[in-house]
Amino acid sequence: MAIKHIYFIGIGGIGMSGLAEYYIRNGCSVSGSDMTETLITQRLVSMGAKIYYSHSAMNITEEIDTVVYTSAVKKDNPEMIKAEELGIRLVRRAEMLGEIVNDKYLIAVSGTHGKTTTTAMIGKLLVDAGLDPLIFVGGNVKLFDGGAYRFGNGKYAVVEADEYDRSFLALRPDIAVITNIDSDHLDIYKDLEDIKNTFRQFCDRSKYGAYMIYCGDDENIKSFMNTINREKISYGYDEKNYLKIIDYSARNNSLNFNILNSHSRYDNIELNMPGKHNALNSTACFAVSKVLEIPFEKYRSSIAGFRTVDRRLELKYDSNGIKVYDDYSHHPVEVKASLSGIKELQHGRLRTVFQPHLFTRTRDFYREFAEALKISDEVVLMDIYPAREKPIEGITSGLILNEALKINMNIKLISSRNDILAHLLNSLQPGDIIVFQGAGDVTNLCSDFVNILNSKN
Repeated sequence: MAIKHIYFIGIGGIGMSGLAEYYIRNGCSVSGSDMTETLITQRLVSMGAKIYYSHSAMNITEEIDTVVYTSAVKKDNPEMIKAEELGIRLVRRAEMLGEIVNDKYLIAVSGTHGKTTTTAMIGKLLVDAGLDPLIFVGGNVKLFDGGAYRFGNGKYAVVEADEYDRSFLALRPDIAVITNIDSDHLDIYKDLEDIKNTFRQFCDRSKYGAYMIYCGDDENIKSFMNTINREKISYGYDEKNYLKIIDYSARNNSLNFNILNSHSRYDNIELNMPGKHNALNSTACFAVSKVLEIPFEKYRSSIAGFRTVDRRLELKYDSNGIKVYDDYSHHPVEVKASLSGIKELQHGRLRTVFQPHLFTRTRDFYREFAEALKISDEVVLMDIYPAREKPIEGITSGLILNEALKINMNIKLISSRNDILAHLLNSLQPGDIIVFQGAGDVTNLCSDFVNILNSKN
């Protein structure tokens, strides 16, 4: 159907904001609601969107022909109820995205970790190659004018494929990328087997003749990949991969590595980001370049010019011997990868301010969080950021604290944000590397800390 006026419940979310931008650019009237004004909502308003900062039935009017919602929206949401009463078409965000991109040559990037960065890398590659792709990514990217979306008129679409609530099953890719599979979102999935089965369905739903590009170092992916009747390209550090990362080194705040396959060697790939996991993400991008027959020199220059997605180990301050990073990592595997990457390149005292994200995730992984955080020389724990969840009795940041103390970590739990800032400032030393880590509003604390440092300069 032709959409004239579309309404987004939760328009300020990363995924929703990208769709809202798309429809604004296509000449539709766009409105929506969210609970708070943010840089994202301000950006949308500047483009012409009408945004309400409350969820109210009064926001839903008869001229709206489509209401888009996510799985986080409850059935008793007053806007959902009013839309149903008025007979307005209700569409989940995942299905709406599928309607836009499935008819294009679709590159869909999935995985428990790394999909946002990998999507942005692939998107940049296609832009640099002159292919003018349509891009939807789960983070704000400076390449896309600070947004999570890029308008493109070419035949290609590059999309971050989110496994939360099985949303990615609405996509039918021509190239499916799987970066890794881990236990996560156990409020949605029964267990790891359920997660793996859903990723297998994602692969099975790809178009005929599609390519599966996957990390061959990941045992969970390998456990089902042989059952997928598609062209396959594996990548990773293991010798058995079709694309093998070799001669990896980290120096001068950047990575350098080569890629080897049975026919050729591709040398001197440089990436201005820390962490072996980012070499993997870059190699997934390289695999896409091979499928699309993009020349190696174009790939190499594109990756060399790549800068991180917002909040993915983003360097926010570098002065007077002090570095401050803002990092979105919120799963133990991500926490370990990010902190290991920093340790690899930096030699100062690593101080991590960690905000656990979700009560269920803390309940399921508190031991793993303590183990991952021990890479730090000092850890400051914040209270759990609840996001969509209600508190669970007995589940607090104290679970991580107690596990960490068992292995003699230098860790403390500080609930007051002002007390955290005071602690960091009073004990600040030249050479300190401070990482604010988590998927919640710890990013605001990072901004406050950086503002204080800048004011002292």
